[in-house]
Amino acid sequence: MLTRAQKQQQIDALRGTLGPAQGLFVMDFSGLTVAEVTELRRKVKEANGLYVVVKNTLAKLAITDSANDSLKALIEGPSAVAVTEGDPVILAKTLADFAKGHDKLKFRGGLVDGQLLDAAAAQRVATLPSKPELVARLLFLLQSPLRRLVVALDWPVKGLAVTLKQVADGKQV
Repeated sequence: MLTRAQKQQQIDALRGTLGPAQGLFVMDFSGLTVAEVTELRRKVKEANGLYVVVKNTLAKLAITDSANDSLKALIEGPSAVAVTEGDPVILAKTLADFAKGHDKLKFRGGLVDGQLLDAAAAQRVATLPSKPELVARLLFLLQSPLRRLVVALDWPVKGLAVTLKQVADGKQV
C-alpha cells in the first residue's frame, strides 16, 4: 500500500510528464504479457516517447485542473499512457504498428496539440505524414508556382535565341 506522500510523488511525476506533452495516447493494454509490454516500452522509447501504466485515481488527480482535464473520460479500467514531447505522429505510428501484431492493445483516445481525440481519430493520426514530411510538402508547394513563373518568363528569351540561331544557321548555308 502506498503512503500519501508516495501517491503525491507519483501524481507530481505524472503531471511533470503530461505537462509538456505534444502527443498523448491512452491505451487499453489488458491481456498483454509482461514480455509484450516490455517490448512495447522499448519501441515507444525508440520513438522518443514514454509508456506508463497508470493507476486511474492517481492519473485523474494528476490531470485535474490542467489543460489535459478532458482526458478523464478515457481513463477507465486498465490504462496506460504513451506520451511524447516530439512528433505525435511517430508515436502513434509506433503504437499502431505494435497493435497490428498484438490485438489486445487498443487505442482509447488521445490528446494531440491540445485537441481531444476519440479512439478512431487517435488511430487515424498514425496514418498522417510526419512533421518533417509535411514541411517538405509545403515547401514544394510554395516553390512550385515560383518555378513555373521563372520558366514562363524565361521561355520567350529562349525561344528568341533558338529562332536567331536557326536564322543564323540558315544564312550560312
